[in-house]
Amino acid sequence: MILSPVLMFSETWTQKAVIPGGVRDGAVGFSIGNKGYVGTGYHSGLFYWYQDFWEWDPGTNVWTQKADYAGGLIAGAVGFSIGNKGYLGTGTSPTLKKDFWEYDPTLNSWTQKTDFGGTARAFAFGFSIGSKGYIGTGSITGGANGCVADFWEWESDTTSPNYNTWLQKSSFPGTIRYGAVGLAIGTKSYVGTGAAPGDIPLGDFWEWDQPTDTWTQKAAFGGGARFGAAGFALNGLGYIDTRHNGVNKKDLWTWDPATNTWTQRQDLGGFQRSNATGFSIGNRGYIGMGFFFTWSANDFWEYCDTCTAVGVEETMLKQMKVWYDNDHHQLKIESSQTVPSLLMSVYNLTGSLSMQKEININAGLNQTEFKPSGNGVYLVVLAKGKFKVATKIFIN
Repeated sequence: MILSPVLMFSETWTQKAVIPGGVRDGAVGFSIGNKGYVGTGYHSGLFYWYQDFWEWDPGTNVWTQKADYAGGLIAGAVGFSIGNKGYLGTGTSPTLKKDFWEYDPTLNSWTQKTDFGGTARAFAFGFSIGSKGYIGTGSITGGANGCVADFWEWESDTTSPNYNTWLQKSSFPGTIRYGAVGLAIGTKSYVGTGAAPGDIPLGDFWEWDQPTDTWTQKAAFGGGARFGAAGFALNGLGYIDTRHNGVNKKDLWTWDPATNTWTQRQDLGGFQRSNATGFSIGNRGYIGMGFFFTWSANDFWEYCDTCTAVGVEETMLKQMKVWYDNDHHQLKIESSQTVPSLLMSVYNLTGSLSMQKEININAGLNQTEFKPSGNGVYLVVLAKGKFKVATKIFIN
């Protein structure tokens, strides 16, 4: 039995250094290792496109300009990372594009890959799972009346017979759309919101399973219909923020795949916006840029759901001790007082959810059965209201 200190957490948004190179919306963003990357986009006030590309170091809060995107001026493109490389493709300048490029941060260079398998388009969704990248839906005219539903997979593994090729997968089954959010958690991806033909905002939400290539509809997005939202995956949960459905917003919602429920979180620290860019690095989420009424922005914000908290819930949670009993395969929780309806989540080091349940904590020693998938370090998160405690347990 090894006991780790319990830490007290809640939500915070912290503004970071503004993104250099000019205000913009419709940019791409992704992370590689412990660095963030953003680039391209459109200046909605002065009506021009970008191709610049920037690296952000969270340790120093410094932006460094990198090699311009080799595909030229572009906005409304798709960007994601696979391993230690970044990928960027499709978009509009206003000519619609289907070229697809790989960025190597070590060499600071771009290499063109096989063109996207579908029709040239903008405002598609994209994400990666394992060695594969995905692009789907979007507009093949650049506007709402060109919406499509096709969905494509690209292979980055050089040992695969499908290396650098695009394979069409099962089409997105919801209403055809553009401006949707796509994100991945484990071997599943999640797609929702967007605009249908006629710029009608949508709020439905779908899960795609990679091994079976099947789509399943999930609970509708908790914040209502919207398009031009930003999203990221963090600690086994999905996050969607900002929007446009006639009015720009800055509300943040999190989706739990284990319970198929949406929970509203703390609003983005900046102003309301649409067409912002989101990604995550480690246990932090980031949102920046976007369109604000008649002008674009370049501010950049960090979201932390594991930061110091205060209040009554803190008093209840901070005094708890958590450890694992290897002999009896039980999680032990010692508390000095009763805490009803506590949500307990256990994650492995990859961020995958191993167990989640609601428990009632009594004063004294509590236990609940937990059989891990393997030995190693796990993170136990106890949540009450908007406050959390987290502790590492070591299982051998």
